[in-house]
Amino acid sequence: MKFYDEEAMSKVQNALEAKVLRWRGVKAKEMMGCRCYFYGTKFFAFLVTNGLVITKLPEDARVRLTETHGGEPFEMSGRSVKTWVRVPVKRPVDITAILPFVKTSYETAIKG
Repeated sequence: MKFYDEEAMSKVQNALEAKVLRWRGVKAKEMMGCRCYFYGTKFFAFLVTNGLVITKLPEDARVRLTETHGGEPFEMSGRSVKTWVRVPVKRPVDITAILPFVKTSYETAIKG
């Protein structure tokens, strides 16, 4: 199964990268067939087709993201990763509302 369609998500990817690649130490690279965002060796978010997965949120932020933006645990190969939240993202404008959560994940990656 292909998790990320770069062509379908190119505008969303550009909108996200216009923000996060300006943050100190952030790099983007392909991993697991997705576009992933790293601080050092720790990835804090990655794009999937029609969504963004945020990987390093404290529990209260995960609950808030789920309640306010329709997030759900990320599923891959029949397994659910409950600490990673997949948020629907279909248009570049969708990035604006969830960017504070992405920033929190990034800051958590920095702390270690």
